Amino acid sequence: MKKKRRALGMLALLIFMTGCWDQDSLKDARLANASAYDLTPEGILLQTLEIVDDSGNNQGKSTNEIHSGTGNSVRQSTDKIRAKVTGDIRYFKYGVTLYGTSLAQKDLYPYLDVLYREPDHPTSHVKVAIVEGSAGELMNKKSVGSLLIGEFITKKIRSLEEMCVFPEVTLETLLPPMLDPGQDFVLPYLSKDGEDIVARGIALFHGQRFTGTLNDEQGVLYVLMTGKWKDTARFVKRVHSGPASDLQNFITYQAHIRNIKRQLIVKVGRDGQIDVYLNLKLPVDVVEYARDHLQDKENVMRLNRQLSEIMTQDAEGIIRMLQKSGCDAFGIGRQLIAHHPTMWKSLEWNKEYPNVRFHPQITVNIVGNGILN
Repeated sequence: MKKKRRALGMLALLIFMTGCWDQDSLKDARLANASAYDLTPEGILLQTLEIVDDSGNNQGKSTNEIHSGTGNSVRQSTDKIRAKVTGDIRYFKYGVTLYGTSLAQKDLYPYLDVLYREPDHPTSHVKVAIVEGSAGELMNKKSVGSLLIGEFITKKIRSLEEMCVFPEVTLETLLPPMLDPGQDFVLPYLSKDGEDIVARGIALFHGQRFTGTLNDEQGVLYVLMTGKWKDTARFVKRVHSGPASDLQNFITYQAHIRNIKRQLIVKVGRDGQIDVYLNLKLPVDVVEYARDHLQDKENVMRLNRQLSEIMTQDAEGIIRMLQKSGCDAFGIGRQLIAHHPTMWKSLEWNKEYPNVRFHPQITVNIVGNGILN
């Protein structure tokens, strides 16, 4: 009787247990590690996908295929690619999405919309970048060294984020500023140089359109000015006159990341003039200075003043480019929405933003100079 009761109890549990009726088997799926979007000369969407075969049939090495398809929407172009490959397409959660400049200059959001609406599409770790010219052309390279193209680009972006050359952006973190009227966004900017894939700098956006760029050297200081730095920020500056071929005319220094201090203050005058004070205190280690003499306090103080002046001028150049591009990447509009809502409602921010007066101040302080001294 006890055995019968136990069997009946187990049967009842089986009846009421939730089954995995909606499970999505991955054994027949094809894994997309990277995707690229461009516009054809006729203005039609061209999507390029890297499909990775990770089955291990090739002596444990992954292989990839590059497929493309056109369409009037992202979904349609993806369906055309699906018709060319066996199995269904699933997206790798640590992948990368690339956009060509002609598409990004038009409007980026329509090509992102389906990625946010699709519940199975990963967003939290997927990197996003703009590519000078054709994004699909980068994908056609297929591999760099031992790395497949999608993995190479993803690792490249992540390593340059660690060095503060690129801001840290994913599909998930991109959406809020993209839809925020008081905040613009920026993205990594890549290009192809011969056979190499190189960092061009940072792509600037006004609203949802690509409107300008910062170069890779400006990118490092820009990331520090945003207050969202990562592990390493290194600079090379010319501090002596003479030929550029002479290393003694340059100094290389690296920021003490943990000790950087940043302050952003937005003030609105009685006349409605908006002033922004952006102060950055930057303690640094000198990692290369062929002239040495860093044991001399007078020389160090002179270098501090000189580097502070150079970097403040660099910051002014970055701000001029941001305003020229209409890119409110520091979120000044968001500050006005939060603290001056009545004024914000009366502003035509697109016209007012270029008139905002920025007052950047970068203060460099050499606190370390290696083991020579």
